Amino acid sequence: MTDEEMLARAREKLNPVVRGQYCATGFVSALIEGKNGKYYAGVNIDLACGLGFCAERAAAAAMIADGECVARRIACVDKDGAPMTPCGSCREFLMLLSPENAAAAFCLGGGLTKTLAELLPLPWENFGR
Repeated sequence: MTDEEMLARAREKLNPVVRGQYCATGFVSALIEGKNGKYYAGVNIDLACGLGFCAERAAAAAMIADGECVARRIACVDKDGAPMTPCGSCREFLMLLSPENAAAAFCLGGGLTKTLAELLPLPWENFGR
């Protein structure tokens, strides 16, 4: 699957819905290609209390449930279908799943990619040891 096909597949999962005063879902979609060659999709869940989660973490959870923790490529799109980079929390989350994820490429459209390492040059570490 090409980067553009990954972005298109992520767009297919968009389903922005305000589900009430305290919940909105599907405004961001992510697709992860695992090291195993399988694809994992996820969408965001925004809750007023702050307990929601991002599309990238939803896709990563599906990947983990399938026994994979390494991502090759990741495509994220906003509610309008435009490619986007992950938030800082998702960057750190993906990095902590496996050091190999530093090489995961984010598909940004038009042939542009950035690795997780480029987006997160200094991952969380304990410098006190």
